[in-house]
Amino acid sequence: MRASSEFLATLVLVLVSVSSVAHGDPLVPALIIFGDSVVDVGNNNNLNTLIKSNFPPYGRDFVNHRPTGRFCNGKLATDFTAEYLGFTSYPPAYLSRDAIGNALLTGANFASAASGLYDSTANLYRAITLTQQLNYYREYQTKLVNMAGNNGANNIISGAIHLLSAGSSDYIQ
Repeated sequence: MRASSEFLATLVLVLVSVSSVAHGDPLVPALIIFGDSVVDVGNNNNLNTLIKSNFPPYGRDFVNHRPTGRFCNGKLATDFTAEYLGFTSYPPAYLSRDAIGNALLTGANFASAASGLYDSTANLYRAITLTQQLNYYREYQTKLVNMAGNNGANNIISGAIHLLSAGSSDYIQ
């Protein structure tokens, strides 16, 4: 009897979690991403750098089969993470035209291909340094306060998952 009660309780929890995610209620308020090409979704598109992926064949397996600035032909690990967490869209590249208004309430992506843990790595390739990514993050927080108020912004930031993927570019410079 006890085993079936535990199973039933676990099943209910799983169904509630899946139902909540399936109906667009994310498990966390936001997804914030920093790093290099492993997680860049298009911040390099408008930079004066050779390190870009906003042209074919990139993006051929992504939504609408168009290049977005992701250094792959489809989704990045952060895209799958956003889906798993229940988001209905992916965090926009902070420097893109999509990073405005309500789109920023569920997170932002500050990553830049060719960036590294060392600013000198990004400077070599004219990418966004990790220091500059953090400066953009501060600017993002100000935008959140303007949209959601102090309490709302604090709840978003404190409940967000913050991801960092960096360092591989430091080895190849």
